[in-house]
Amino acid sequence: MHKKNSFDVLVIGAGVIGCSIAYRLAAAGLKTALLDQSQVGAGASGANLGMVQSNDVELGHSIPLVTTSFARYGQLGEELGMRLDFKRTGILHLLPSEEHWNGSLERAAALAQAGIACEMLPARAVAEIEPMVDPETIRGAMYAPDQGQINPFRLMWAYLRRAIPLGLSLHTFTRVTGFELQSGRVQGVHTTHGEFSAGTVVLATAAWTRRLGEMIGQNWRVHTFRASAMVTEPQHSLKLRSIISTADHIELALDGKKDIELAFLGLRQTADGNFLISQADRPGESLYPQISALAPKAMAIMTGRYFPILRRARLLRSWTAPTTYTEDGCPLIGPVPGVEGLILATAFRSSLINTPLAGEIAAELVTLGRCEVIDIRPFALDREMGKADTFYVVESGQDS
Repeated sequence: MHKKNSFDVLVIGAGVIGCSIAYRLAAAGLKTALLDQSQVGAGASGANLGMVQSNDVELGHSIPLVTTSFARYGQLGEELGMRLDFKRTGILHLLPSEEHWNGSLERAAALAQAGIACEMLPARAVAEIEPMVDPETIRGAMYAPDQGQINPFRLMWAYLRRAIPLGLSLHTFTRVTGFELQSGRVQGVHTTHGEFSAGTVVLATAAWTRRLGEMIGQNWRVHTFRASAMVTEPQHSLKLRSIISTADHIELALDGKKDIELAFLGLRQTADGNFLISQADRPGESLYPQISALAPKAMAIMTGRYFPILRRARLLRSWTAPTTYTEDGCPLIGPVPGVEGLILATAFRSSLINTPLAGEIAAELVTLGRCEVIDIRPFALDREMGKADTFYVVESGQDS
């Protein structure tokens, strides 16, 4: 392989997780390259709303991962030397019915017991915190006051701005086409821009992880769906005090029952007054990049249901990106059994909140051969997967 493309470590995927990992590896003194088939943040990392939330954590194994990572945000901007637009706000998880209310009581108690501030609020108390919500549409809300939001683009570039002077080599529009393996050990990757050699390869490739695994006969249980969002024109006369999510959803059929748009509501307001609205999901193993015709309608219905004052807001644009999940709601983190030198850090339930710690974990796996910061055994690739504590499946006829 060409000498100029020889590195200690290759990180594949330049989203928030990949940028964090690349920074930590470069800071550890390793000659590191970061590769992406498109540009920085081109996938789900650049399409999300910037919610840094722990209230939706998988309860069985992920609380130490999420809480430890969330604590890092207090000093992250100072460490990276760049304003990240991170601020702590509350998240109101709206509960429209008695059934939703009763179903959330156990989760709220479990979160509070784990040290994640969380309380159940009746509708009148919700309206006091967030006057824009129509209290007649809800039974109440699960309120997590110590949650946050961030500008994901500033976060990714903050990592890179620190990492590049440390020697990180960034290669965008460089698609991996295969792996170089010798005697069960990874030696590098083949790409559309030539060969890259390294003794260690870290995949932070989210929705594309499964396809990469198939290149070397691996069947990693990472599943995808398309998540859509949209943004309004600035609404300077309105001020949303919290981040909003909902417990219910609507299903709209596009081409029959097997082609469904599943809409939940995620809502926050930018510093410039724009409302960011998500999320309409198109389940199915799909990497198709075009937003469906129904996604904006589904999101508008959900928004108008709880926030009538936003029904007249004008939209600027909408977008979609493939994202991932696993059956048990836990990420895949750790070495690939049978392929020495190949490490996965992917399928996080919420990438943003896990971003700081993901970099530390990967750096320890590479430099120490083990993870000391937390116990990652529940996230091993060869684990037996149960069912997630919150999980849904909708069949889709959309081809990938």
